[in-house]
Amino acid sequence: LLLAPTAASARPASKGVYAEAGLGGAATLGKAADWTQPGPALALRLGYDLFSWFSVGAAASASTHEATVPAPPSGEYVQLYRARADARLTARVQRIALYAEGGAGAAMLSSNVLEKVGVQEPGQRFALAFAGGGGLEYQLQNRHYAFGLGAEYFLAPGFDALAGVEVRLFLRYTYGGAR
Repeated sequence: LLLAPTAASARPASKGVYAEAGLGGAATLGKAADWTQPGPALALRLGYDLFSWFSVGAAASASTHEATVPAPPSGEYVQLYRARADARLTARVQRIALYAEGGAGAAMLSSNVLEKVGVQEPGQRFALAFAGGGGLEYQLQNRHYAFGLGAEYFLAPGFDALAGVEVRLFLRYTYGGAR
């Protein structure tokens, strides 16, 4: 009886400093959607779990979009870079976690191709940016790793209210002990 197999208990998720890397897509909304096509996106996030349910961090995203402005020019692409400080609230039930996050920072457009249609002012490359979103995370057997699906809404009011959504799959690694 002492050697009989027993059900393994779920391992708690790690808590501490973490890094997250994600791949997905981004699309602009509103007026900017007329001048840019959806494109691939890359997201990175570094943070620290202050509590099992609250963390702070820094996030950065980059996305590439085909510019569909009237010719000339034609066949142009524009990259949208965003960086921010943010906070995340998490609710965990065993291996599944739901989270909501939000923050503020800056956005940068890589070129002036959107000046022609009024999305950016002449010579303007930077604007204040805000983002908010949420997602779902699945804790692996190794408590340091988790996979997830996240989505966020972003707004850069200085770029004629440039707004959009980003959806990504991500991998998270936490350098720390149990929550």
